[in-house]
Amino acid sequence: MWADYRLFSYLMLGPRYNQKVEALLPEIKGKTYYGDVEKVVMLVRSGDYNRIATEYTSCFINNYPKLLCPPYESWYKEGTVYGRSAMEVMEFYSMFGLSHVKELPDHVATEFEFVAFLYKVGQNEVAEKFIVSHVLTWVPRLAEDVKKYGRTEYLTALGEALSKFMESEKSRFGLK
Repeated sequence: MWADYRLFSYLMLGPRYNQKVEALLPEIKGKTYYGDVEKVVMLVRSGDYNRIATEYTSCFINNYPKLLCPPYESWYKEGTVYGRSAMEVMEFYSMFGLSHVKELPDHVATEFEFVAFLYKVGQNEVAEKFIVSHVLTWVPRLAEDVKKYGRTEYLTALGEALSKFMESEKSRFGLK
């Protein structure tokens, strides 16, 4: 599962990481979300990069007067940025001597990268606890929002990929 989480970490950081996503595609072949991820890769590779980057920015970073899909756990759980949820995930990170660098600690890509790290170093139980107590409590709603507000082919494919990934994870853990 490390490759799945690593791939989605890159995917949620935006189209500038398209080559890294593409390099990990063979690792998820056969998964329910493979086709949607492949579509995102192809759209970025063959489309107007500046337009796609603008779509990503409008959805996740800055869209006056209201950001459409804030990619932060605190936003989905508390309606704020850098809230209690951010502090909770930082406690997990500190158990492994890690800290966030580029994004807020509860950014979806940061959480996915942490899970990938845990699987890579064999901390499967901690990874699964983190997935159930954090990732699956809010990322499915983010995915639905991306599908709802993302009115472009790129964002629709991204939302579908993320949604199918979360559905697959909920199924793996026996959650609805």
